[in-house]
Amino acid sequence: MPPQSLSGIVRRIVDADPCIRECLARGVVNYSELARRIKPLVEAESGRGASLEALKAALLRYSHRLKSGEQETPQHRLLEVLARSALELRTGVVVATVRLHVLPKLAQVVAELIGKSRLLFLMQSITSVTVTVSSEYFDEIVRRLGEESFIEIYRDHAVLVIVSPREVIEVPGFIAHVTGILARNGINISQIESVHTDTILVMKLEDALKAFQLLREAIEVAKKTIEEHG
Repeated sequence: MPPQSLSGIVRRIVDADPCIRECLARGVVNYSELARRIKPLVEAESGRGASLEALKAALLRYSHRLKSGEQETPQHRLLEVLARSALELRTGVVVATVRLHVLPKLAQVVAELIGKSRLLFLMQSITSVTVTVSSEYFDEIVRRLGEESFIEIYRDHAVLVIVSPREVIEVPGFIAHVTGILARNGINISQIESVHTDTILVMKLEDALKAFQLLREAIEVAKKTIEEHG
């Protein structure tokens, strides 16, 4: 097997971290510091020593390739999708988990509520089923199933829907990017689901209000970034 080139190893290490790759593409990175940090990784993969000068030169060459548009970065595609996304917030939601054996009865109730409830969806796991429904119809579900059928009930929740263009289906990392923004701001997501081009996030009402503002700002930043970099 022929020895791996230093530049090839550097590219693979950079590509393994989307944040570093995007910084290189934008030219906002300390090349000397980055070279120092990846030096042990490069040497371990190549099986030989590597000077900081050679690593810095490889990083500069790759940065030039990325900035010249020879390679479209995954982050750029992600930001394009985010910039074209819209937000919908639906409040007054109950999230409840029921035992799996009541699924047939629950399905019958749900069938009757389709078209009536402004929000209704089910998610089945191995041992249980979670129903997310508008609060005004939840009492009817409890009456029909019986309180003993429920494992957990969470009231005063909200659903935040990210409506994206069709390209979101083929762009890796979109959900990770969105949930990362929320996680870094201490927001917990109790349920998450992807339905075609919609990303559905269920959380406490107070968290949903904060999440709406954070993601609205993220969309605006994505729009400006795309405009600046073409």
